[in-house]
Amino acid sequence: MRASYRVKRGACGQGSRWRTLEIPSREVWNQDPDALVSHGLVWFTDGSKTLEGTGAGVRGVRPRVELSFPLGKHASVFQAEVFAISACVSENLKRGYSNQHIQICTDSQAALHALKSPRITSQVVLECTNSLAALGQKNKVRLVWVPGHSGVAGNEEADVLARKGSSDTLTGPEPAIGLPYSYPLGSIDNWTREKCQEDWSRGIGLRQARLLIKGPGAAATRSLVNLNRASISIITGLLTGHGRLNKHLSTIGLSP
Repeated sequence: MRASYRVKRGACGQGSRWRTLEIPSREVWNQDPDALVSHGLVWFTDGSKTLEGTGAGVRGVRPRVELSFPLGKHASVFQAEVFAISACVSENLKRGYSNQHIQICTDSQAALHALKSPRITSQVVLECTNSLAALGQKNKVRLVWVPGHSGVAGNEEADVLARKGSSDTLTGPEPAIGLPYSYPLGSIDNWTREKCQEDWSRGIGLRQARLLIKGPGAAATRSLVNLNRASISIITGLLTGHGRLNKHLSTIGLSP
C-alpha cells in the first residue's frame, strides 16, 4: 500500500491561497508568451530521463540563473520534474526574497496537479510542497504550465540544463531522491520475465513448442486472448504439435 504523508499547516487547503496554479492553453502561449510572465521573478524548470540517467534543470529569466542537477539512474521523470520545482523554490528561499511575485513555469501537468492535491503519496512532492509553503509566507507564488518543446525560450533552456544533469555523474549514493513507486514493481516484472525466459530456454522436451515459441510476449498474448476458443485451440495445437495432425494422433494411438 502506498504511504500518505502529512503536510505542514498552510501547505494545502485554506493555506494555499497565496499560491495559484494556472494551465494556459497552447494557443495562449503561442499568441503572446511574454504576456503570461510579464512581471515579477520568472523561472522555468524541467526534468529529463535518458539512457545515461535522470536530471533536473532550473533556468531563471529574472534573475538570470542556470542550475543543473544529476539525479542518478533510478529517479523517474515525475520525480525529476518535482525536484526541479523544489530546487527552484530553494534557490528563491536562499536569496531571501520578500514581497515578490514569483512565477515558476513547468511543462509537467502531473507535477502541478500533485503539488495542488490534498493527498500526497510521494516524499519529493511533500518536500516541495512544504518549501512552497515557506516561500509563500512572504511572497506571492504562481505555478504556471508551459507547453513543452514549443519554442518557449525559458522552457527550452531548462530542458537543456535538465539533459545536462542527466548526463552528469551523481555525487553520492543511489538513489538520489528515493525510489519511485513504479521502480520495485518494474524490477519484479523484469526479473519474472527473465526467469521465465531462462526456464523456457533450458526446458527439457517440448522441442516443437520451444522452436516456434521464443518466449513470453505481451503482444502475442494480447492477440491470442482476443480470439475465440476454437481458434486458440487450433493455434495451440500447431505450435505445440499436439493438434489433430496425423503424427500426433498416431503417437497417442488414435490414427494408424
